[in-house]
Amino acid sequence: MKQLLNVTVNPAPGHLLRDWSHARQWLQAAGLDGYEIAPHGQFEASQVPMDLVGGLHLTFFPILTPFWQQDTTALMAMFDDWQTVEHFYGSRDPEHLVAIYVHQLNLAADLGAPYVVFHPVTCDMDNLFSQQFPWHWRDTLKVCAELINAALAQSHFSGRLLFENLWWPGSFRLDSREEYDTLRQWVNYDNCGLCFDAGHMMATHTGLRSEQEGVAFLQQRLKSLDLTDEIHTLHLNCSLNGAYIEAAKTQADPYQGCPDFWYRLERALKHVTQIDGHHPFTETDLRPLLAAIEPEHLVHELAQDSLEQWQRACEQQQALVISC
Repeated sequence: MKQLLNVTVNPAPGHLLRDWSHARQWLQAAGLDGYEIAPHGQFEASQVPMDLVGGLHLTFFPILTPFWQQDTTALMAMFDDWQTVEHFYGSRDPEHLVAIYVHQLNLAADLGAPYVVFHPVTCDMDNLFSQQFPWHWRDTLKVCAELINAALAQSHFSGRLLFENLWWPGSFRLDSREEYDTLRQWVNYDNCGLCFDAGHMMATHTGLRSEQEGVAFLQQRLKSLDLTDEIHTLHLNCSLNGAYIEAAKTQADPYQGCPDFWYRLERALKHVTQIDGHHPFTETDLRPLLAAIEPEHLVHELAQDSLEQWQRACEQQQALVISC
């Protein structure tokens, strides 16, 4: 099992590391094996050291369906005008998203990344707090399959395509194995699997109040899904924000006082971060969880507020998996 850290790449590594030399030193000091990179913008593979790349996370487009389907009514209700739509997505044409994924898939191939991670999810602003999304997960997976199929058909990537779970109803939550089996049928690519995100799965159970309860829930859910053989990468962090999630569902007007889309987006992002804060496990033995999954890659996907905080979080979580 290789242990990785997540980092945004543009092509410089993240916002805390000075350069790739510093990134290499950081890994060596932590005793870890590489980075799961999340590319931002256009750059060449030659600008990133191949030996530090353990995987690649495709860009996440959370508000996907209305843009992909060019639903003008829904887009204008959310974004107010086409200029804002273009600013948010980078274009008014959905093919722009395909082009981004083609570039990133080819980048992964050129860097020798053994896997890429893809989020088969969608959301909207109106139902983000209540989580009462008015669609079925099949609707979401159909759109996501269309997007990734279009990109794969134009790329030379041949590594694993891993689907990552999130906590939003009506998306890829992994409430049942049927979600994964449906994706496998609709995505025209054989080399697929799962990137199981522990924190995202914990956020589906708002009654969890301790790490011990969280790990027990994760083990129970994994057993019921019977998908451990499909999990090749584990995103490891802890989410115990169920009380906040339930309180947020009752907010009458979560965007009160927000004059335009960008103010609403800022509030929405703060809400998501409150749920998915990428906090480390700090006290519960994680070896049984790792033994149940036996992932090829373990990504310590943790908040990066400062180098000191990041180092402390990594050390806390590494100590709980040290014997795996």
